[in-house]
Amino acid sequence: MIRDAWPWVTAAFVIAGLVLGSVAVIALGFAVGLVCFVASLWARYALARLVYERVAPEDHAFTGETFRVELRLTNRKPLPLPWVEVRDDVPEQLVRAEDATTFRPMGQYRALGLDWRTSVAGGQRVRRTIELRAPARGLYPLGPAVLRSGDPFGLFTEERVVERPTPVVVYPRTYDLPELRLPARRPYGERAGAARLFKDPLRIAGVRDYRPGDPLRRIDWKATARRGALQSRVYEPAATRHLLICLNTQTVVPAWAGYIPELLERSVSVAASLARDAYDRRDSAGLIATCSFPEADRAIRIAPGGRPEQFVRILEALAVINPFVLEPLAEMFDREEHRLNVGTTMAVVSAVMTDDLGARLDRLRARGHAVVLLATTREALAGAPAGIDARDLSAFAGDFRPPETVTREALAQVLARPEAP
Repeated sequence: MIRDAWPWVTAAFVIAGLVLGSVAVIALGFAVGLVCFVASLWARYALARLVYERVAPEDHAFTGETFRVELRLTNRKPLPLPWVEVRDDVPEQLVRAEDATTFRPMGQYRALGLDWRTSVAGGQRVRRTIELRAPARGLYPLGPAVLRSGDPFGLFTEERVVERPTPVVVYPRTYDLPELRLPARRPYGERAGAARLFKDPLRIAGVRDYRPGDPLRRIDWKATARRGALQSRVYEPAATRHLLICLNTQTVVPAWAGYIPELLERSVSVAASLARDAYDRRDSAGLIATCSFPEADRAIRIAPGGRPEQFVRILEALAVINPFVLEPLAEMFDREEHRLNVGTTMAVVSAVMTDDLGARLDRLRARGHAVVLLATTREALAGAPAGIDARDLSAFAGDFRPPETVTREALAQVLARPEAP
């Protein structure tokens, strides 16, 4: 209101001074006009080149951990800002109980607002650090934020919304194999070692004379030039085991009837624990799951790989697992079978066992694939085909808290299980 009225107020004072013949009133009018003009100009450029950042040294955490986020305000112009207000949205689940008084409720679902008031000189950067907790797996977006600033007198204010969120990924809890009641040496049975019978092209043991039938790619041309006869490389047995983790997110039959959160979280923790064990053993691991990534239209698939970042990729996928069955696991096996490397072990984690899934597992076993079923319920164990190597994980007791993320609100609406606000 002041922004639109001050020119008229200034003109009124000047006209009144002229009518009354009062120099003081005229001077007051010019003073009001000058102050308002400078203040409005100051406010107009207050938020220009003012940068707000959230810096998370670790943009991920495991369930139960705490992590810090640094908030930064950088004023990239000479104009000082005597006051700046920042209101940043933080998911309620990330706020620790002892810090609850620092935040205030927002209109959004399960969101709290962090209020930060400070001053920034020209060319200065100010910081503030907040500590948050990771209650359960999921993807937690920090933001959006609202910046407010203006002139030193508080007559005019400007506001800007920083829409870009800062995602924080909370990985699922992992357990050692003995905690899962799996043997530490051979968790997948004797078949898991079959991959060691194959040759690893990255591990050269030596050379020998060429034999008819040797592939051309095995010929060592340098050794051939030295000896004057064709020489073939000899490879050591493969030292890497290939593991494909097959996660079935279906927890009830039929799948459209809903889901049991505790069973889903148990299966996710089992899958994450298998991935961690494969990483510790330097094995190649991959993942397929019957749900999809957020805003994706195909089921999750991460091809087996042995690079160090593979473990992180699998954990990030497991962090956003949801109960929606986009494609049944039995149908995924039909597509994945021709992609399997020789000697790959398929670790199937499931809380249910349907007829079509059991038939696919039996067919994979009959075709020579190494298949082990990690049943997280006794019902899944009882329904497994007779020839399948099955492990009972139904007695595994862990912390299976379902993720309390913003995504869960959408899940509850679709599954007709609305939560109390």
